Amino acid sequence: MIKNIIFDMGGVLIDYNPEKTLYGMFDKETADILLKEIFRNPVWSDKDRGIIAPAEIMQNAKSNIPEEVFEKVCEMVDNFYPYMPPFEKMYGLVETLKSKGFGIYLLSNASPDFHERRSGIPALSLFDGVIISADYKLLKPEKEIYEKLYETFSLKPEECFFIDDVQANIDGAAATGMQGHCYYHGDLDILIRDMQERNIL
Repeated sequence: MIKNIIFDMGGVLIDYNPEKTLYGMFDKETADILLKEIFRNPVWSDKDRGIIAPAEIMQNAKSNIPEEVFEKVCEMVDNFYPYMPPFEKMYGLVETLKSKGFGIYLLSNASPDFHERRSGIPALSLFDGVIISADYKLLKPEKEIYEKLYETFSLKPEECFFIDDVQANIDGAAATGMQGHCYYHGDLDILIRDMQERNIL
């Protein structure tokens, strides 16, 4: 029986889409450079692992970033949250699940500044607990981060349901005994239908 719902953050609770953001703000050539040098670069995952600071990322990439946008990009790397608005429709689902007595938890690959910015994500006020990758120097889909979730909040994986927009992260959860739904499609109706078919809702 499912008793706890585990949410990812980017792509599920908030609109993390650097491609859309960058192509909307810069010309294609500049956006391509920024995606290659920063947002699609393994260094972005290192930021979420909590082993590199934004200033170091930008210093290392400085020679490859157009000078006229460097300062703006520094601001974005230091705080990308203004470019990731919350999904209002997902707040409604969280509220419904909470009212039905489910435990609600966050398991997200995110950098240390999450703790300063979390108040800008209304749904998080309803959560019972949070596990952020940078706090433990771990990343999904590494099994240790799922085990840290279970251990920290005394959860049983078979009683948890995970919602994440990356299939590898769902697979990582499954390997530890937690079922889930890959929310890559961004369609709340599909997610709700799946949860109904599993007798969660």
